[in-house]
Amino acid sequence: MSTHLHLRRALVWGLSAALLTTTAAPAFAQDDGGEVVFLDQADEAPDIVAARLNEEGKALVRAGKYVEALAKFRKALELFPISNAIFNVGSMLYTLKRYEEAFPYLEQTLKAPLDPRQLEIVRQHKAVVLDKLKNSHAVMFLRSNPPNALITVNGRALPFKTPGRVLVPFGATDIELDLPGYKKKIMVIRSSIDSPPRDALVRLEREEPYAKAKITCPNGADVFIDGTMRGFNMVRIKLLTGDHTIRCGKTSKTEAFEQKIHVEKGLSNAHDLSKGPVTP
Repeated sequence: MSTHLHLRRALVWGLSAALLTTTAAPAFAQDDGGEVVFLDQADEAPDIVAARLNEEGKALVRAGKYVEALAKFRKALELFPISNAIFNVGSMLYTLKRYEEAFPYLEQTLKAPLDPRQLEIVRQHKAVVLDKLKNSHAVMFLRSNPPNALITVNGRALPFKTPGRVLVPFGATDIELDLPGYKKKIMVIRSSIDSPPRDALVRLEREEPYAKAKITCPNGADVFIDGTMRGFNMVRIKLLTGDHTIRCGKTSKTEAFEQKIHVEKGLSNAHDLSKGPVTP
């Protein structure tokens, strides 16, 4: 049986378990030619819309319109992460011979509970991809601590996060891991057909939530930051990024006043209040 026939049968098979849990079916009608036409419904749940787009994509596959089908499957995946849509995106990319793009979707599909026939097709697709790219790429298993870091390879963000297997081009490859609240980690992986990349566990460092600030009040004034006295006249201090309240105390020449400031990483955060409150 040909690969394309395998593909078409796989895409026509029943919806995944995720779709079967939906409580309502999308509305549809039949035109004069017997074609199923899906109708829009107001306030549809994302999983219902994703299911409809997935079915529309399958219809396009049967018509041989693979690029259009890929767009439908991608949109379905954006709305609701159903395993069937992940499988279909990978299959379309495979059919279009966009092997490097197809790999992460095929790899992710293998983590889902699949029909045995689907599982076999995904494994076949993955084997073909690795064979096609064996002279230019290798695979490494990449983990991060903590997990769920976004992976970027040579400037291209991958669709799935750590942990997972990553397709690495031979030569010098930049791999970046990005997780909110942690410092970005950039690695340069050098590999070749004779020296494939090693699996890696990357420990991410928590991002320092502080930034340096300089607060200048009128000469002789006490300097309070968020209600705590920090010094006189001018204070250099590390503060949590975000908003703070500065109070410059009364002097023989000025009245006491308060000023809201904002502290941000990467900025000088110099706040000169020596002549009084500053209008934002």
